[in-house]
Amino acid sequence: MKFTEFNLPQNLLRAIESCNYTDATAIQEQTIPALMNGQDIIGQSQTGTGKTAAFALPILAQCVPTDHKRPQALILSPTRELALQIVEHFRQFTKFSDGIRTVAIYGGQPIDVQIRELKKGGDIIVGTPGRIQDHIRRKTLRFENLSYLVLDEADEMLQMGFKEEIEEILKSIPEARTTALFSATMPKAILDITENYMKNPQHISISPKMKTLDAIEQMVYEVPQPYKVDLLLQLIALYQPSQAMIFCNTKKMVDDLAETLQKNHLDAAAIHGDMKQEMRTVVMNKFKKQTIRFLIATDVAARGIDVDSMEMVINYDLPQDDEYYIHRIGRTGRAGSKGQAITIVSNNQRRAWDNLVRFNKLTAKVMELPTQEELDHIQLNQIKKVLEQQSDKMIPDTIEQIFKMITESGMDKDHLLKVLLMQQVSKNSFSEIKTIKKPTSRQYRSYSLNIGERQGVSAAKILRNTEMYCGIDPGLVGKIKVSRNSTLVEVASHIDPKVIQRLKKMGGNQKVVIETLEARDRR
Repeated sequence: MKFTEFNLPQNLLRAIESCNYTDATAIQEQTIPALMNGQDIIGQSQTGTGKTAAFALPILAQCVPTDHKRPQALILSPTRELALQIVEHFRQFTKFSDGIRTVAIYGGQPIDVQIRELKKGGDIIVGTPGRIQDHIRRKTLRFENLSYLVLDEADEMLQMGFKEEIEEILKSIPEARTTALFSATMPKAILDITENYMKNPQHISISPKMKTLDAIEQMVYEVPQPYKVDLLLQLIALYQPSQAMIFCNTKKMVDDLAETLQKNHLDAAAIHGDMKQEMRTVVMNKFKKQTIRFLIATDVAARGIDVDSMEMVINYDLPQDDEYYIHRIGRTGRAGSKGQAITIVSNNQRRAWDNLVRFNKLTAKVMELPTQEELDHIQLNQIKKVLEQQSDKMIPDTIEQIFKMITESGMDKDHLLKVLLMQQVSKNSFSEIKTIKKPTSRQYRSYSLNIGERQGVSAAKILRNTEMYCGIDPGLVGKIKVSRNSTLVEVASHIDPKVIQRLKKMGGNQKVVIETLEARDRR
């Protein structure tokens, strides 16, 4: 459908045209008429489908400027970033409308600033649940004239712990309203809200397939868990993205990975829910201005970040939900440009990845790990680039003097060059990640550990830790015998015993001693 077919007022159509919108997306085509007719709706749709316009346009079409400036619509959002993004959309759509005022309310901003803004009046209020609830309690926000309520990214708000705040807000606003709830998933808590606070809602579900996926080259690399960081650094050197987002599932992993990239002289920053709002704002502004090359983020913290020119998304952790995968990679390949999405999968996640690909009908290329030849080539190019950059600089007198002293002492210039290059190579070296393949024979080597049942050891724990710390496929582990204070483990004999010493990490504070026994054939 064309936007001209929705019976929208001329001032809105003019604003839509100025945004270069012509055809409605699937979610807009179904949502706009329903909301304009006062129908409650439940929308399931991922990012990049025009969801904000789907609820903003019908609200603005029926929003009437008034003198008292009481809110006519309330939009609840999980994060400040997404709230500000929604406000920006509303202001784009009201550029030719007089008297319609949109106000953002969120945590992290001084509340007295927001109170002053609210005293000026606001027709559309966009905010986070906690701060909206705070204003309701202070009586600085009153909703007796509210006609529309939108719960955007409802599952994210619940996951962030806003259930009580949302329910308190829902109880304090007029029942005679039109409600729209948007959620990627439908857990029980969402269904409870739809049952208790919505009137015969129409369920609108949009297929997770996105047109933007066609513009994204999807790749997957499988690697043993202990080598994930090594592979990430190799891939960054191999693909050289000008800017990329890297997704992790936990806040700790986000912090650890950001620190690792920084130690490797890469412009990287972390963003997650435990950071203060001011710091998150600083980080995101730097990323949008491209002064930060790599942004490592959790899924929730990344909401509201919209960078059209981003060329790569890297899934360092496999998403915990299929929808998150679509959300993540949808941030690249925008604005008519090509994008790349790389997913790093550890050995024990192979089945989960295969299921994600099959159920979502994805087209992802399985990639081989970089070879030593490829890594050496990367290293050579890096060194050449550094030398070319340095060659244009003026050589200080002190360096000239040192060079003269060394060459006059009898050192050959060619030998000196090779020594310096050797130092540079050692700083930039990459080592090929060798996957441990299943043995062709049934020969095993036994190892004894000085920990057993009393220290919480079990056969299952040994299998998990040999994969986690040693990168060994469980199929390469033979018999495991756990006694009260010791454990015997058989591992394929072609595996270097030094690799097995990494199991010492499983002891925590207790010192683990691992002794190598003789190799023997399994008969």
